[in-house]
Parts: sequence; C-alpha cells; structure tokens
Amino acid sequence: MSAGSFNRIGSYRRVALIGCGLIGGSLGIRLRERRLAGGITGFDRDNQSLNLAVECGAVDRAASSAREAVQGAELVILAVPVLSIAGLVGEIAPALEQGAVVTDAGSTKSGVMRQVALLLPPGTYFIGGHPMAGSEESGMRGADPALLENAIYVLTPGRDVPKEVVERLFALLEAAGAQPLLLDAEIHDRLVASISHLPHLMAVALVVCASRMGETEMIKTLAAGGFRDTTRVALGNPKIWRDICISNRHHLMEAVASLEEVIAEMKGLLRQADGAALEQFFNEARDFRRTVPHRGRGILPELFEVVALVPDTPGVIGRLAGLLGEAGINIASIEILHVRELEGGSIRLGFRHREQQEAALAALKEHGFRVHRRN
Repeated sequence: MSAGSFNRIGSYRRVALIGCGLIGGSLGIRLRERRLAGGITGFDRDNQSLNLAVECGAVDRAASSAREAVQGAELVILAVPVLSIAGLVGEIAPALEQGAVVTDAGSTKSGVMRQVALLLPPGTYFIGGHPMAGSEESGMRGADPALLENAIYVLTPGRDVPKEVVERLFALLEAAGAQPLLLDAEIHDRLVASISHLPHLMAVALVVCASRMGETEMIKTLAAGGFRDTTRVALGNPKIWRDICISNRHHLMEAVASLEEVIAEMKGLLRQADGAALEQFFNEARDFRRTVPHRGRGILPELFEVVALVPDTPGVIGRLAGLLGEAGINIASIEILHVRELEGGSIRLGFRHREQQEAALAALKEHGFRVHRRN
C-alpha cells in the first residue's frame, strides 16, 4: 500500500494520549496544530510532564488516570516504553469506547501485537505503530512536531481490523506529515533490529569502550566529528532502549551474531595487514552506504543536493535561504554538516528536481557562496 493510496483527511473527534514524552508530545502538538483531533485528553504518570504537555499544547486537558483519559476516545495513542504497553492496555480495556482504535508508538511490534490481542475487549481494535523518528533529546521538553515531517511511520494492524479502520489512521498520519507504511510485525522487528537497534547498541559499545580506556580527559579533547556523529544515538533515553532491546532480543542477537562475523573478518584483514582486501572492504561499505537516502526517508523521492561552504557570521543561513526564496527555488531539506567555530562550516541543501539544484548552484555562486553538487 503506497503512501498515496488514501486521499481523504483522517481526523478523530476525541483522542487520548497516554505518555507525554518526546514522541507522544510531538504527536499531540502536530495533531492539534493541524486540527486533526477535536480534542486530546492526556495522561502521564509524571505530573510534571503532563502539566508541560498542557502548557505546550500537546493536549487540551489532563486526566488523573489512564482510564479517565480514554473514556469516550475514538483513538487512543500509547506513547510509553514497549514493556509497559501490555499492562497499560489491560488497565484501560474496561473503559474503552465501542469501536475505539488503540495504537502505540513502540519500536518493536510482534510481542506487543500478541499480548494486546488477548487483552482488548470485543469491538475495539489495535493497530501497532512505530514512528521512525527520534532525537537525542528526551521527554516532553524535547517534543517537536517537525520530528514527524516526512518520517516513515510503520503500521502493523491486527488481522481482524477492518480495512476502513486502518485507512482512517493511515490518512490521519499522512495528514500529520508522516509517511505511513503497512508492514508485517515480524518483518518489522527483524529489519529494525539491524538498521536501528544494532546501531544503537554499537554506539553505546563505542562510548563505553572509549570511557574505559583511561586518559578520559584527553579522549574527550581529541574526540572529533566522526566519533560524535557515530555515537550521537547513545544519548537516547536508557529506559526506553532497555525495553526495546529486551523486547526484540531474539532478532537483535541474530544481528549481533552477523556483526561479529564481519568484525572477525576485519580482524583477519588487520592481522594479515592485507591492504588490498581492506580497501575492497571499505569500497563495499561505501558503495552500499551511498545508496541509502541521506535523511533516511526510504519512500521519498530522490533529493538533488548542493553543499554550500558558509562563514561563521550571524544570519548566514537565513541569508542563504532568503536568496533561494527570492529566486523561487524551494528547499526540500537542509542540514548542517560541519561547523568550525569562528571559521564557518558546510550546509547541505536538498531539492526535489535537478533543475532546482542547477538554479540553486547558479544563484549561490552569483552571490559569492562556494558551492558544489553532492550528487
């Protein structure tokens, strides 16, 4: 089912948001700002997070319990750690409205799907969900509706969920700016074990390895962009990642075993000082990496990119964007690649069409920017 399969806007009269953290808060703000929910009632066991959700506009009203929050709700969003979902569904089940749709935002799906199927009352539906978005920030203070923009949002509906129920949630997420994608729960868990969960484990392992080497102050001083970029995800919420790893441990252990085979191969090449084989190994990795979209939006069109070298002066990014706007050139994506304090850095600009890329190159060169094509 493609992202363009449904063209009607999804909306719900009443939504319950359980869990006012990074993802829950971002979802709530986006649904309210795009008027996709008549009203959102929120609940979080942390009163400070719940109050902040009201203050930031993620929810309209705070409930005193999860049961209270779901009363009368057409859509219930469970944005809580994976291992908490089943217990929460058992808690709210008696209060669910007939026809209510329950969805989650957890990073693993098959275990949740099996557990929830035994807990939901007849006449209610569960559609697993996983927004493939995140940040090193955590909690309601890090909530940002832009996290959902163009992010792949996996849906894993149960077999007994009517098509029109799935279509409505699909349309809601599409209207919220995400790119919904239907996927089998087991396939989802196997894939994310390799492309999401394993990279997180490896980032954590790299940081722990560096922290145990001694000379920690000098390591911090010498740690360059490569180390920081590679290990950024290790800043994620430890409790959430604890649950993710435990709930997907079987697929994750398979992924770790595959990585161990590759590491053993690398050790052999190093031991033999085989330069030609090492170069071929690096080429293999680089060639595949080049095929991965820069923003990780696998179902979006290819972007045509320009990299601009900019000075470290106030307003330079605004000036750059303003020049392109005046020329009628729309920027599809923008990313800061490298920054050197007092010197400047590199800005990556993405465009939907080759013609826009060429026009941007010409416009920026005309105004003195040093630019080059990225692809």
